[in-house]
Amino acid sequence: MNLVFKPFPLAFTAWCAVSPFVASPARAQERTPLPPARVSNLADTLSTGAPIFQAAFLTDQAFQIAAASPNARAVAVRGAAALLPRLSPDSFNATPGRDALTERWLRLSMSPSVPRATRLDALSALFDVAAKIDLPWARKWAPRVPDAAARAGAYLDISRAYEAKITPTSWNSADYYAALAQRAARKEKNQVPRARALTFVAYRMTELSPARQELALREASLAVHAVKTTRLRDNLLTELAGAAGRYDLAFGRRIASEISDEGLKNLAGARVNLTEVSQTTLTTRSKERITALAAAAAPFDARALPVLLQLPTQPEVLKAISETLPQIAPNRRPAIEVSQLETLWNYSKTAPQGAYRDQLQSRVARLMVLKDLWRGRSWGKELGWQGGRIQVGAFLNQVLLARRSNLGAGELQDAAKTDASSAYEQALALPTNARVEALLLLAGQVLG
Repeated sequence: MNLVFKPFPLAFTAWCAVSPFVASPARAQERTPLPPARVSNLADTLSTGAPIFQAAFLTDQAFQIAAASPNARAVAVRGAAALLPRLSPDSFNATPGRDALTERWLRLSMSPSVPRATRLDALSALFDVAAKIDLPWARKWAPRVPDAAARAGAYLDISRAYEAKITPTSWNSADYYAALAQRAARKEKNQVPRARALTFVAYRMTELSPARQELALREASLAVHAVKTTRLRDNLLTELAGAAGRYDLAFGRRIASEISDEGLKNLAGARVNLTEVSQTTLTTRSKERITALAAAAAPFDARALPVLLQLPTQPEVLKAISETLPQIAPNRRPAIEVSQLETLWNYSKTAPQGAYRDQLQSRVARLMVLKDLWRGRSWGKELGWQGGRIQVGAFLNQVLLARRSNLGAGELQDAAKTDASSAYEQALALPTNARVEALLLLAGQVLG
């Protein structure tokens, strides 16, 4: 799960045989230059076979280009993340199977040309999807993630997936993987990602494991206080205060009092207060207070989200959350983190059925389309409201239309609907980065 920024409550958000580089956690932060690939070996025509094998073929071609072109690696890592869990585990003719492609993807993600924030976002997307659709596969790949902070996020995704199963052994499995996440976070050598990871683990422990929560909170507190940059430390203390308040209100308030930035201090205090509200029986008066807090959120002010997300899922709260979200348009890059969208999505699923839940889920799914086309589409398919499913599908088409223009691909998408082979040939004529993006877009479209 993404460790760039996650408000609480958190959905970390945010997994064969492989080479020694991938399989060895001891080489977690190592970045091995990739040998140049022979891009001239790209196939002239699209592979035949079932769509699931064609998608693997397109992904393989994109990875060949990225291996030879360092500037294209971030595009490949980002674009393939949510596709890999959906590919076939079996190879087909010369097309590799899912495990072989995932190994290559991990190697690309560790390249020096891929910013760590991009890698963390991509790994968050990979395991968010994998934990939901193929938990054994996610469980197999999580230990092989070289990046320690990202590996912690992967384990937390698995922990949440097990908790959602509600079986006689699900709690034990969820607790086990939360403990693995904590061990992975401890192995992170970079001070800030380590503090973030431990903070997210601490919050998970307050949800899951009373026996572990105190130690986890105090360990996270020590890591956060060691961060030298005031702005980063204040943001992490804000997150930690919300987690600590779930365990001990006085501890949460003490952490909030240590924040230098007045705005963040007030936000942390509000989180602790809302935790107190959530732990008491609601009365008419407290319901009125919740309604007032929800109504006070300014439109398009994402800063209010962490507070609103700690309120019960009442219609007024769902409406206020929808109004705080960024504006949605096909050409926009919304100022909201993938991790925040994951948190919002998980929160919305706990709400009772109704118009405000439907509206919120539609907005969140469309925002995810802007961040991750195929994960946003998957969320859209989960909507119970048919109108919302139509909204998300129509918006996906609008985004694809806008992006194909940006790619210079012209009628690529239209061609793919009737003749995927022709679309593939058009994609091969694009500049390097656009070619990689187009091939992965085609892979997602072929998968349906």
